Amino acid sequence: MKSVNPKNEYIPLDLKISVRRDTLRLISEMASDMGISINEVFSFLAEDSVIDLELIDNLNNVEIPNKCSLDDLKKEMLKKKLC
Repeated sequence: MKSVNPKNEYIPLDLKISVRRDTLRLISEMASDMGISINEVFSFLAEDSVIDLELIDNLNNVEIPNKCSLDDLKKEMLKKKLC
C-alpha cells in the first residue's frame, strides 16, 4: 500500500505465522484473484488493520490495564470513540 506520508517506507519482515488450512486457502485464492503474492495480501491486511490508529494523535496517554471485563472494554472504547 502506498502511504500519503513520505516518511513511511516499506520495511521487509520475515514472519512465521500459523493460520488454519481454510484461511490459507482463502488467502491464496484472494491473492490469485488479485494477481499478487500471498505476502502482499498479508501486507495489505496488516496495514488495513491499523490504518485508523494513525488518526489518534497521542497514544502515550492510553493506559492498558492488566485485566478488564468485556463491559469495561466496551465502555472505554466508546468513551475514546474507538468504535
